Amino acid sequence: MAQRCKRAVGNGISSTNRTAAEVVVVMLFGAAMALVTCTVGDEGSDGDDGGNPAALVYVKCNSKRIAAGSAFWQNLGTTLRQVAENTAYADYDFHTQNGGWNSPAFARGSCDTQALSATSTQDDCTDCLTNLSYRIWSICNAAIGAEVKLAGCTLRYEQYRFW
Repeated sequence: MAQRCKRAVGNGISSTNRTAAEVVVVMLFGAAMALVTCTVGDEGSDGDDGGNPAALVYVKCNSKRIAAGSAFWQNLGTTLRQVAENTAYADYDFHTQNGGWNSPAFARGSCDTQALSATSTQDDCTDCLTNLSYRIWSICNAAIGAEVKLAGCTLRYEQYRFW
């Protein structure tokens, strides 16, 4: 499995290439953290996720960090929670913002219904985004902007409107 890792370019995000040896990914549903910016395989997935909606596809993290306890940190927590709770009931694609002009947080979540269970797609979508909304902070080491795609769902947050 070829691994190619890079950070997104633009809006203060640096461009960095890393070898597979430099990449550490802990990716099981119960795993605590993944500290990596990574695209796996040639098309963003190695194609062998075993049908696991929690399989990591890619990560993009801003190089700037959120100050713990800041207004943005608090607004982001609320925003990510709203995305996790509402995406499955908004045609599997939902975006929202909190904080007004003072440290606004913007987030968008989406679910891939083809990768989720056919019997409980809404519950699986909510579970995937809830899991990811907690994990994205550690995956991107409290980055001020991030996008993480699992096989079953995608979550992005920023300090500016991106939709």
